[in-house]
Amino acid sequence: MQTFVPPDECPFQGLVASRIETYGGRYQASKQGSADRLHSQVAPGLDPGRRRLHGYVPFAKGSGQVRGVSPLKMQELEPEKKYGGPFGSGPPHSPKFKEVSKARQLEMRLHTFSMFGMPRLPPEERRHWEIGEGSDSSLVTEKSWKELVPGHKEMSRELCHQQEALWELLTTELIYVRKLKIMTNLLTAGLLNLQRVGLLTEVSAEILFGNVPSLIRAHKSFWEEVLGPTLRETRASGQPLDPVSLQNGFLTFSQRFQPYVQYCLQVKRTMAYAREQQDNNPLFHAFVQWCEKHKLAGRQMLGDLLIKPHQRVTKYPLLLQAVLKRSPEAHVQEALSAMIAAVESFLRHINQLVHRSEEQESLVAAARRIGPYDVLEPSSEEVQKNLRPFCTLDLTSPMLGVASEYIRQLLLEGPVRVKEGREGKLDVYLFLFSDMLLVTKPQRKLNKAKVIRPPLMLEKLVCRPLRDPNSFLVIHLTEFDCVSSALIVQCPSATDRAQWLEKTQQAQDP
Repeated sequence: MQTFVPPDECPFQGLVASRIETYGGRYQASKQGSADRLHSQVAPGLDPGRRRLHGYVPFAKGSGQVRGVSPLKMQELEPEKKYGGPFGSGPPHSPKFKEVSKARQLEMRLHTFSMFGMPRLPPEERRHWEIGEGSDSSLVTEKSWKELVPGHKEMSRELCHQQEALWELLTTELIYVRKLKIMTNLLTAGLLNLQRVGLLTEVSAEILFGNVPSLIRAHKSFWEEVLGPTLRETRASGQPLDPVSLQNGFLTFSQRFQPYVQYCLQVKRTMAYAREQQDNNPLFHAFVQWCEKHKLAGRQMLGDLLIKPHQRVTKYPLLLQAVLKRSPEAHVQEALSAMIAAVESFLRHINQLVHRSEEQESLVAAARRIGPYDVLEPSSEEVQKNLRPFCTLDLTSPMLGVASEYIRQLLLEGPVRVKEGREGKLDVYLFLFSDMLLVTKPQRKLNKAKVIRPPLMLEKLVCRPLRDPNSFLVIHLTEFDCVSSALIVQCPSATDRAQWLEKTQQAQDP
């Protein structure tokens, strides 16, 4: 058996005492008093030289790591080397030394978290992030609905199937809330604790998990006000679960789960940020690996956890439809159909907002590729100065003549050759948007396209194919439907010409 020296002689006593104090203990007595208390907790009659510290988990023989702790291998501290640091990797202020030092600090902190648990964060942070807040005693249930319904053996097969579908709705709700709390109780709490000691301060907990506490509050409220009462009624009465009792809760689905709007709008950015940090930040990658192997994680990966909310909110119609399919009573079917309609209406609203957000992002990306607006050649500096305020084109501004919810989209782009009047042909790059056609000239040094013609608004645009299978005529009209300008566009191929004509016609159709 591995032996330990008495506590008053143990070189680790200061470490243990400091950990007890840091992690919520009350180690405030004197050194001698602490040693006496430790001695008093071991079995009497044992030789002091063979006593173990009560509650202390010893290292396995020949191993430098406690079972189940950080995936990073613990190493003995190396002797001081050339530059006085413990790694001998360079001067103390060199970037390489700092990187190794940070990695060692992270390794030791995660090892400490594994041994003693995470320190308690300040109350205001715990409340904000829903970290260990409140009791989860209400978020438990029996293994089967049959434990609640004594007469289940006399029930019809169809009613049993209905109860199974309702039970799946209830139990998957609890499982989901526990997975949400992995993101706060483990990942967020660990990250915030590390940031309090100067580690991973470059990682934003707000970007990764900022909306998760709101989801937890929404689902706790949903359970306490909608699902929980239905379960408690069945416990008290012994009667089957009543799907109609859920109606009022699901009819207010959009009000209850508003936090999902923000989460679904940001989940793409959140997952991209998480991937970027894991790919480019070795310390964050090590932290995530430690979290994913932690017993609280339940083998859940970070990416899987981040996508869970989107998967859960879109699953409610399927769960309710499973109950509807097994409910023959007309009034139950009517209630379930209304619930499904309310949830699907909310999901359509979210999808519309997400679609608009994606369109806006695409428009912003396209606008960044288009540079200066240079459609005139001023005759003097004075003229140029007066023209400058009007030589900008904001593609992100609302389109004229349509509702504000419609966002300009880039429909087609590509290189062509154009001929205007008797001038020679010019190599240009066209952008076809929902409401305009832009003629630009690529600027390779700036990696942007310069606008060289005023925007050709589609509502005043007429396109006609020419005898040349690769060419078509673009006619721009004035407000009086008179010709304002005309361009002959020569495409690389007949297929390209057909595509330009088709896309333009589709954009012009109401």
